[in-house]
Amino acid sequence: MTVMAALLPGRSLSEAKAQLSDVMSEVVHQHRPVVIERHRGKERMILWRLDDMQSLLSHFRFDPQVSFEDGECVIHLRELNLIAGGEVFEQALDELIELVEQYSVDYIARFAFYSQTDRAAHAPYVARFALTEPTARRDLFVEPPSFVEPPSFVQA
Repeated sequence: MTVMAALLPGRSLSEAKAQLSDVMSEVVHQHRPVVIERHRGKERMILWRLDDMQSLLSHFRFDPQVSFEDGECVIHLRELNLIAGGEVFEQALDELIELVEQYSVDYIARFAFYSQTDRAAHAPYVARFALTEPTARRDLFVEPPSFVEPPSFVQA
C-alpha cells in the first residue's frame, strides 16, 4: 500500500470499472476523492468532484493589469504571460478571454511538454479557466479582489 493510498481511498482500475456507480457516488455525494491505480500502482489518477476541484482552484485568482495609453486599452495577464488590447476595455477583455481559451486548449493538449517548462506553474490557472463554465469565464477576470476581514480586538 502506498502512502497516497493510505491517505486517500483507492481502487484498482478493474475494481473501479466494476463498481463505477459506487465510485462515482463516493466522489460526488460524499465529497471523497478516489485514487485509481493500474499496473500495481505504477500508473495513478484521481477522481475529484468538479465543484470541490473548482473550490480548491479558486485561490488561483487572475489579476489582470489594465492600462490605457494612446487611445488603447491594454490588459496584461501575468499569471499566463498574455497581453490583449482593444480600443476600449470590453474589446481588450474579449480578446484576453479568447487568448486564454486558445492558450488553455494548447496547454491541455500539450500538458506533458508544458509541465517540463517554465510554464508548469500555469497549470492551476489553466485548470481553473477550463473548469469554469464558458458563460462565467469573463467573471474570472473582473472578480472583486479577495478581502480578509482584519481581526477585531476586544479591549478589556
